Amino acid sequence: MISTLYCVRGGIIIIVLVVILSCIVLRHNAIEGTPRSIPSDNPQYITVLDSSSEERGQLDDVTSDLNVMKQTPKLQSNQKTSNSSSENVVEPKLTDLPILKLERHKKYLPAMIKESDDIISLLPDTGFLSDYKSFCWNGKTETLRCLPGAYIAGMPKCGTTDLFAKLEWHPNILKPPTGKENMYWSRSRVGRKAGLYLPGHRNKETFDSFTGRMTNIEMKDNHGAIILDGTPILLSDHREWETRYPWATNPPYTNADIIHFVSPQAKVIAMVRDPVERLWSDYLYFDRGEKRTPDTFDKHVKVEMNRFQSCLKTRDLRHCSFSTENSVQTQLSLGLYICFLQDWSENFGDYLLVITLEEYSRNMAGTLERVFEFLEVRVDVGELNAFLEQSKIENTRHNGDVLKGDMLKQTRQKLRNFYEPYNIMLARYFQDRKFLFEH
Repeated sequence: MISTLYCVRGGIIIIVLVVILSCIVLRHNAIEGTPRSIPSDNPQYITVLDSSSEERGQLDDVTSDLNVMKQTPKLQSNQKTSNSSSENVVEPKLTDLPILKLERHKKYLPAMIKESDDIISLLPDTGFLSDYKSFCWNGKTETLRCLPGAYIAGMPKCGTTDLFAKLEWHPNILKPPTGKENMYWSRSRVGRKAGLYLPGHRNKETFDSFTGRMTNIEMKDNHGAIILDGTPILLSDHREWETRYPWATNPPYTNADIIHFVSPQAKVIAMVRDPVERLWSDYLYFDRGEKRTPDTFDKHVKVEMNRFQSCLKTRDLRHCSFSTENSVQTQLSLGLYICFLQDWSENFGDYLLVITLEEYSRNMAGTLERVFEFLEVRVDVGELNAFLEQSKIENTRHNGDVLKGDMLKQTRQKLRNFYEPYNIMLARYFQDRKFLFEH
């Protein structure tokens, strides 16, 4: 009798343990699938690239391979021409180019959830209104609230201001009441301190306030309109992550993660340009408290290239590209586009379109047609061309900066050598030669 009772009690204990274990597994899966709850704040969840010499060795190998390629820049084809017995000279295939391996990074999304309580509490439980092209819902007071349906996520001095102006021409593309750049996701969502090289103090803004400012009154009558957010620094602006997460070796999450969390079907247009030209234009445009000349630019490039290479000796590529310590008088690391675009590509997939300023400048009408098609907005080509003929280019270089001439030849060559491996990584990642920025 006693032994029977012990067996029954033992069986009950086993069943209880199985039920508890099942609940833990189900909760873990729920957190992984839809991160709406906050797990314990454990920094061990973070997984980053090994900061050993492996990654730096790969970079050295790429540089070595590039030097070989420069000596034999063309690959030979076995096809013969009808007029000559010599072999055709063709461009090397992307698969023949050396590549620095870029690992996919696991994020520490609980940090994002913890900083997004007000966002999660206001998002609609039943989803967004299906008859709107932007992401809209009726708030608790039945007030219409909207999030952008599309984003221009570029880099400074890559042509995003002009692209925004050209897209805004269409009646179904709406500028937010806040203007082209609202800075919510990258700055005021968590607040940001002012600084000499990071100007613009931003107080923390609630999600309710932001969505109220974003909701254009025209949205109520134009359900087919798309609110366009034109904040160009969305790709790269994760400032102060080192102080917010002192335990982290890399940003726990990026702007791509939080935007995808709230609106996974948003369309994202990323715009980049030759990183060498971008850096020079950036240096001339932003006042950092000194006289800006080709000589001072060359001096700062040397210092920050050395600082970046020193960073790679102890940190991985992701940390060095996202770190604010490596961009002081120039924003050198912003030209490492692959380090930033990878997050957006992994989050948004086919909802991401990456264009370059070079292709936009060569064929503005054709590029805009492609962007409108990507946004699923119908456009009359004749009306678009007529608009472009009478429109001006926005945010061009100031006359004073033009008079300063060009960067020194030696500076340009140093920068080309610096950026070349990362351009190749970008071209290989997206399988598109335009990202080689060949001259």
